[in-house]
Amino acid sequence: MKKYVRLYKDKVSFSFLILFVAASVSITKAEAAQVLIQEVRGAASYSTGGGWKSLKPFMKLDEGAVIKTEEAASVDLLLYASGTALRLTPGSTLRFDRLDEERAGEQVITDTMLTLLSGSVAGTQRKLSAPSRFEIQTRGGIATIVGTEYYVRADGAVSVISGAVSLHFNKPGNGGSVKATVPAGFSFDPATGQVVPTTPAYLQNIVAHVITTKNNAQVFKVGGATLVVKPEKELSPTKGQGQQGNDDDQGNDNDQGNGKSKGNGNGNGNGNGNGNGFGNDNGKGNRPGKGNGKGKG
Repeated sequence: MKKYVRLYKDKVSFSFLILFVAASVSITKAEAAQVLIQEVRGAASYSTGGGWKSLKPFMKLDEGAVIKTEEAASVDLLLYASGTALRLTPGSTLRFDRLDEERAGEQVITDTMLTLLSGSVAGTQRKLSAPSRFEIQTRGGIATIVGTEYYVRADGAVSVISGAVSLHFNKPGNGGSVKATVPAGFSFDPATGQVVPTTPAYLQNIVAHVITTKNNAQVFKVGGATLVVKPEKELSPTKGQGQQGNDDDQGNDNDQGNGKSKGNGNGNGNGNGNGNGFGNDNGKGNRPGKGNGKGKG
């Protein structure tokens, strides 16, 4: 009799174990996340393995889809699972290789891999906690995004506005590989394999795209509350890296200053406090300037 009771208990325990494992697997099973097309400006299209179709706002795309923009067109995207806002810039092509999402209790683990086939993409990424991953693959390497504002080109160039981006880049012509971390205010130059300060002129060209993604990222909601992405360290057109010029000129009436803000020499600077302004030097190109006069608010 005791033998049968023991066997019965063993069967009950084994059945409970199977149910527990099955329940655990169902909780952590990977699911495919989706990409929401937030806004389309100009002519853009997508493909899911067949021909190309016109891309429209509010469409949802799955893993494996490819989108491309024509010249003078852009597409704003939202990846809710990873808290990512992206902008595909004009003349660019982007493929969604992996959009995995797993739920383990209250934690959401995401594994995202995008391939930038041509052009460039700007993004704002909320800070991911391990083991979540967000990676952008280019022709020469992979950029790993944790929590930052960034701009990535298909040739492997990476510029960081806030936070930091880790990358692994393979130099062309069997020139070896480079592992680097790009901090705020710096860019990775694929031609030299070096991390260098981002020039003000280049920053001015890309910052509008990044600011758009930052604004778009404010729509993410967590537990019914709005999640606003606040980078750890921010570099903006109105706050520079502390370089000072010798121009003693005041900004024009369009300058936005706070009292004794320092603006561009002969420029349309937007200066807050003592930050650099990035404006036009009398319409003759872009250069950083920090005047010694009082900016007009």
